[in-house]
Amino acid sequence: MTASHALVVSLRKSGTHLLKELMTRSGYSLYGEVSAGPGELPEPAGDTLWRVLTMVYGEEELRRLTGSEDRTAVESAVAEAVDAFYGAWRVRLGIPWRGPAGEAPPAELVARTLARGAAGRFADTPGGVCWFLHHLEPHQVDERFLRDWLDTGSPRILFNYRDPRDVLVSMVNFLSGESGRGVGHFTDHRLYRDILRTARNVGERLTIALTDPCFPGADAFERGLWLLRHPAVCKVSFEDLVGPRGGGSRERQRAAVADQLFNDRAYSFHRGRIGAWREYFTPEHEELFEERYGAVLDAYGYR
Repeated sequence: MTASHALVVSLRKSGTHLLKELMTRSGYSLYGEVSAGPGELPEPAGDTLWRVLTMVYGEEELRRLTGSEDRTAVESAVAEAVDAFYGAWRVRLGIPWRGPAGEAPPAELVARTLARGAAGRFADTPGGVCWFLHHLEPHQVDERFLRDWLDTGSPRILFNYRDPRDVLVSMVNFLSGESGRGVGHFTDHRLYRDILRTARNVGERLTIALTDPCFPGADAFERGLWLLRHPAVCKVSFEDLVGPRGGGSRERQRAAVADQLFNDRAYSFHRGRIGAWREYFTPEHEELFEERYGAVLDAYGYR
């Protein structure tokens, strides 16, 4: 992927760390539901920075800013504008803020940016950034973004998924503390971490996951069907990317332009193998899964 703008929709526990590696190696900075770390986004400059400033501040504010000799104040105002601009796009794309409240983009400036022409077009965002989302739903996304995407094909959207049985097992293990690195800032992760701790064994945890409609990611595959079916979306699976260390093949990995992407140090990583669900599912779990997700297996080609 060589475009200056990219957007990845990676279902939770579907190998998001592999896509992070791929996009980072392709020269992108990461933003959204995952990031490379604070301060690693490219800083807008020149015309791009000026566009950002005009979307955040009014004419009088811009005059004061450009005429100010207080460099510290100017740098602070510029940084707040950039944060507000990215924050406005989080809202437009339906990405909730999950980090510490003190690090959130300035709410007043975000609201003002959204009111001032909805922060422009996606093409106006700084280049070299790959936006990561765990879902992208037409009824929650800014309609202008979807219209522009349909008309121009930009940004290139990549949709990543995985065998939903392995996703379920991975989520259960993750929330049960098997990764040993916490459950992050997702509220539903924290809720179900506590619930799963009441179960006596992994079998009971799987039963909870298969019978609770609010379990994290329970409807993610259904909500992603439009991405799977749309001809302009680039589809890639965990099984394509993981390679031989995760039970896949080198040929399939190379075909997905993702050689050497298996990073077992990634946050939330547990085991990352194809077909691990067979070690955990009992016949009862298979029956429960078939009743609830049989159509999903068919749609995504995992039958």
